[in-house]
Amino acid sequence: MQTIDTHDIGSQRNTWLKWIALAALVLGILVAGFLVLARHSPKPPLAPHDSMAAMGRMASPPNPPPDDVSAASTELQIDLAPEDLKKAKILTARVTNGVTAATLRVPGIVKANEYREVHVTPLVGGIVKEVPAVLGDHVKRGQPLAVIFSSDLAEAETQYVSYLAELDAEHKKLERTQNLLKLGAASQQEVEEVAATHAAHESHVRAALEKLKLLGASDHQIAALKQAEQINPNLVVPAPINGVVLTRYANLGLVATTAQELFTVADLSTIWVMASVNEKDFASVRVGSQANITAQAYPARFWKGRVTYIQPQVDPTTRTAQARIEVANPGESLRIEMYVDVEFSSPSGSGPIVPETAVQSIGERQFVFLPVQNNEGSFLLRAVRLGPAANGNYAVLEGLKTKEEVVTDGSFILKAEAIRQHPELQ
Repeated sequence: MQTIDTHDIGSQRNTWLKWIALAALVLGILVAGFLVLARHSPKPPLAPHDSMAAMGRMASPPNPPPDDVSAASTELQIDLAPEDLKKAKILTARVTNGVTAATLRVPGIVKANEYREVHVTPLVGGIVKEVPAVLGDHVKRGQPLAVIFSSDLAEAETQYVSYLAELDAEHKKLERTQNLLKLGAASQQEVEEVAATHAAHESHVRAALEKLKLLGASDHQIAALKQAEQINPNLVVPAPINGVVLTRYANLGLVATTAQELFTVADLSTIWVMASVNEKDFASVRVGSQANITAQAYPARFWKGRVTYIQPQVDPTTRTAQARIEVANPGESLRIEMYVDVEFSSPSGSGPIVPETAVQSIGERQFVFLPVQNNEGSFLLRAVRLGPAANGNYAVLEGLKTKEEVVTDGSFILKAEAIRQHPELQ
């Protein structure tokens, strides 16, 4: 029988009681520390509700949001130190009232008038035998450009000659039958049968003649088809209009098809100028607007034109639309793909004008600088809205009044200083 030692049981019980008491003490210390920290931690400030706090808030100047440039930039002040002011060499001018003509200058490229440009293709397939026309030739309508040997044309001519011979034989037979009818040697039915056959052969001849014309055979060539020995398989490709040969793909020995372009002939007495108009200037150009064209190749000359078409879509890359200007080109001085300058002018008007040197662009907006009265070295930045430039001046639409003073020389330095002192402008 096993004997239990009561002394060992008592010692184990005392050990467990000590550990429990120690754990309770540590837990109490942690709870007390947390309460002390919570009591002394800073509380978030409550919004004041009394009138004095509200007045205090009203007295503090609000800061405009950085993206609200329109409110912050129109009357910003720029200050220059005396040394910087001396270096800037500031000059001013007064806003005057003057007559302005809105002028817009844009680049353009000379193009052929596509309404007077013809791509020449043969009406029959065959082998090119002759090419009398060369690039740059001035040709007249009907002038031979190339000669093509065509078996299709020869076959059509042979068929036409054959039908002519059959028709001639039927015609003689009809005359004999009609004479026999008068003599009583032929019946009316026989005459009608021969007449029907004669009419059928006439229709065959007309169909063969139309086929020859569709294949491009000339009237002279058709008239010469009286005998089989006069069949001519050579087809002349004529110039369709008066103009200049711009391209030539026909060469000796080329096997040409009816879908193949042989030449391009263009009348360059009238050309197109394609002008790139910026999106912001669309209001200044419309169909019917007059334009002056100048070219670097001819400094003393200019051409007049009229806008006949404006593209309805905008190029997503350049944000421009093409305006097509029709221009008379006597002497063909304007050559295809030449770069030219296009100037549009709108009716003149009277209003405030400001020198171009007074205007500075920051971002997508335009600004001027006005000296602060009785405060040397201080300037106000003001946003303006302007019309197109003309004769060194801008027409002022908004932002300035007559007789106000603006900075001209030195405005670029003030622009740099304005951006430095007010980074929110950028």
